[in-house]
Amino acid sequence: MRRASILVLSLVALSGCSLFQRSMRPPHAPPEEAQKFVFPALPFQEGRTTLLSGDIATAVQLAMDDFLPLDRKPPKDATPVELCLFRRDIYQVSVEQLPDGIVLVGIYARTEVCDPNDTATDAGGLYAVDARRGLIVAQQR
Repeated sequence: MRRASILVLSLVALSGCSLFQRSMRPPHAPPEEAQKFVFPALPFQEGRTTLLSGDIATAVQLAMDDFLPLDRKPPKDATPVELCLFRRDIYQVSVEQLPDGIVLVGIYARTEVCDPNDTATDAGGLYAVDARRGLIVAQQR
C-alpha cells in the first residue's frame, strides 16, 4: 500500500511539472482577422517563391528561437532602439549548408531600421546547427 501511495504521489507531482512548460506555438490572428485574409489563387509561382529544404528551415527556426525566443520581452525601461531590436522582422538570415550536414545560420540586425543614425550596437549571431538532430552545435554572438 505504501508503495502505491508513493507512486501515485510521484505521478501527480511529475504531471504538475508539465504545467510550467512554455508553449512553442506562435500567436495567431483573431478569427475575424483570419477570415478577411484571401489566399492567392495560384500560390508559390516560380519567380516569386523561395523554396527552403527541411534542413534549412529547421536550422533557421532553431537558431532564431535561441537568438530571440518568442516569449522574450524587452526590459520595462527599454529605449525605442532596444524595443525595435526585439522585433524578429528587422533581422536578416544567411544560411550555408556544409558538407558534413551542419547548417551555418547567420542572423544580422538591420540596425538602420531601428536607428536612423545607425548607432545601434552590433546585434546578431552565427550558429552551427545539426538540423537532423535538432541541435545547436556551436554559436558566436
